[in-house]
Amino acid sequence: MCLVSKTQIGLNTATAYSGGIFSYAGGGVTPEEHYTVTMKAGCGVNDPVLLKTLTEEAAASLDELRSWGVDIRFPRPGKASVRHTAKYALMAGAGFVEQLEAVAREQCVKMVEFSVATKLLRNNAGVCGARLVNWKPGKSLDLFADAVILATGGAGQIFARTDNPARLTGDGYALAYSVGAELRDMEFIQFYPLGWDDQALPVWMGDLGLIDFLPLTDADGNEFLLQKLHEWGFKSGSEGNLYARDRSAVAIAQTAHDGGAFVHFEKASPELWQDKRFLRTLVIDPARFQGLNRPVRVSPLEHYFCGGVTIDTYGHTSVPGLYACGEVTGGVDGANRVGGNALANIVTFGLRAGKTAVQETQRASGLHENSAPSPTFSAEGNSPVQLRRTLQNKMWETLGPIRTAKGLNEALTFLAEFINKPIRASSSTELLAALEMPGLISTARESAKAALARTHSLGVHFRVDDNN
Repeated sequence: MCLVSKTQIGLNTATAYSGGIFSYAGGGVTPEEHYTVTMKAGCGVNDPVLLKTLTEEAAASLDELRSWGVDIRFPRPGKASVRHTAKYALMAGAGFVEQLEAVAREQCVKMVEFSVATKLLRNNAGVCGARLVNWKPGKSLDLFADAVILATGGAGQIFARTDNPARLTGDGYALAYSVGAELRDMEFIQFYPLGWDDQALPVWMGDLGLIDFLPLTDADGNEFLLQKLHEWGFKSGSEGNLYARDRSAVAIAQTAHDGGAFVHFEKASPELWQDKRFLRTLVIDPARFQGLNRPVRVSPLEHYFCGGVTIDTYGHTSVPGLYACGEVTGGVDGANRVGGNALANIVTFGLRAGKTAVQETQRASGLHENSAPSPTFSAEGNSPVQLRRTLQNKMWETLGPIRTAKGLNEALTFLAEFINKPIRASSSTELLAALEMPGLISTARESAKAALARTHSLGVHFRVDDNN
């Protein structure tokens, strides 16, 4: 068994940077209640079989991880947490990832680090391995295996504004698409409603529950989002964070475009800065806000891909030998994700995909390696870092929280021309960025195509030229 990572194991994953909270059926929350809430948030386009599996098996999956020694706690009904294992609040899932890594190493899983999977290998039976490039020395090898599981996460880096780590570039979507695996729901990209958009702060998320402590207003001082949440039947920003991220993101995006959306830190009392609940809503280090006794501009940022590779309940894709789990897959979330379901998803379907792959290949030959041709790039090409920045800005403009047919067509035209640009790779870091460009381009293209095809707004997909 082998685990391949583009970086050091675990450090650049969305799981490590997550809030460390699982939503699951337990502690008084029934599977039926979890199913109903998730299906409603997903606007009914969720895969009902996948969702039933999640709601019925997430609790047992968490128990299995606990039996391995992973430290998971249950702070309130329907919620599990690994936040207490993290060293830093910004990476509330990092301790969880470290514990899982320790379990894998104890089981003698081979770790291949600093390597990008650039191609899935196929034979007559299906997928049989992957071509890898170790971007530090620039060497390639073909790693043959009896099964390949994609657990590559999302593609937040196609956007200029995202809270995803730098290495989430859509590699899994591109690899699956390249061998004919089915993709679904690629238009459903969740934008987190509240992200810092101020030069004094990093581009990162603030918990939507922040508006329960400080006013969030438009340029005229109206608490527009709190008013809308009440109209939608929610009592607070905390409830909106769980169940109305789609509508909240659109509301903030429109307000930000029309004149600005602002959190009023000048109204924060000295006592509020001692409230741990308030400090948690800031997400980033509270020291960053010292001296910001003024309104702070906010706008949405990309957070999660609800769509992805089509799988069944055992992680099979439409291509033999290829399995997938987690954010790279679609179906569980439908048109919008409930907060906390992402970690429940990766645990439940990660376990199922891993067990199934082992059971179906246990009599096969195992791992072996062959050398492969090293990648080549143009010495006079464009900087991949600059190319990424150009792509991110264009996708934010055309494929972001508010979409139009004109913008989506512009995105597809841009990508069709962009794919032919020569790329240089004169250093190891440029090589890594260059190897990530196919994933960025392919994912952006498939998402834009899906968004153009769905002419009506639904969930996190919002068209201002909606015909409804």
